[in-house]
Amino acid sequence: MVARIMTVSGPIDPDALGITLPHEHIIVDLRHSLYGFDTILDDVPLAIDELKILKEAGGDAIVDVTNGYMGRDVQAQSRIAQETGLKIVASTGYYTEPYYPREVYELSTDKLADLMVAELTEGIDGTEVRAGIIGEIGTRRDFMSPAEERVFRAASRAQLRTGAAISTHTYLEQLIPDQLGIFEDESVEPTRVIIGHLGDHRDMDRLRAIAAKGVYLQIDHIGFEVQQRDRQRAKTVAGLVKDGHVSQLLLSMDLCAKSRLHWHDGHGYDYMIAGFAPLLAEEGVSQSEIDIMMIDNPRRALAYEV
Repeated sequence: MVARIMTVSGPIDPDALGITLPHEHIIVDLRHSLYGFDTILDDVPLAIDELKILKEAGGDAIVDVTNGYMGRDVQAQSRIAQETGLKIVASTGYYTEPYYPREVYELSTDKLADLMVAELTEGIDGTEVRAGIIGEIGTRRDFMSPAEERVFRAASRAQLRTGAAISTHTYLEQLIPDQLGIFEDESVEPTRVIIGHLGDHRDMDRLRAIAAKGVYLQIDHIGFEVQQRDRQRAKTVAGLVKDGHVSQLLLSMDLCAKSRLHWHDGHGYDYMIAGFAPLLAEEGVSQSEIDIMMIDNPRRALAYEV
């Protein structure tokens, strides 16, 4: 079989993928995370309007890492893809424990893996729309719960059976060794792992240690300056590029709130192209290196034998 990228509109050749945002949310419901109404995105026409701006700015694809219990709607994703011309990748898996359904506690690890595999190979919610990535699966603070460990092991086994990449959620860059330890224990290739929500601290040694494991480092809170200034994120990315890790870097914004949309006076999905890429250039990152992070790396991360 030939490696393809699975979108909600069907498989595509990796070379057909242009500028890609690998960790975003289009339709999402984060009611359990105490963010309130702001983090419920359920207006499909508004999503279409916002993503048309991304398309006009040169964006080509977006990975919606909203899985089944975060408000995922693959029929909406399919409509949005059709009306915007964007390539959209859907996700499978389980987010963090406040979002876990009963099945996480009642089914075995292998049965949970079976459910993820079915969404990757057959379809989601009775449709023929297939997931193209496992994620975002997450840990919170201080310790990994037994249920979270079960999800990470199930995701690992689904990855081994399908080849799809795993995209993780971390909280303030905590518990990354725990995540990596499970992937290693389950024999997942590091090149099929994306560690998410990095770059919110200025600890370059920690990022270098993660890079040494061979996984993708995803700087994906760009534009969310409550956590970190984008100027510093640009310096962080530039430092990692200088260290020789450009082929491991993915860039995204984790846009999941109304307040970050253009309609609500936010920066929108196109900010990566219009706002952050110029900051990288100011830090000495070349256009070819930006293209590697925004085009080439997502192609490699998302491609597998579908």
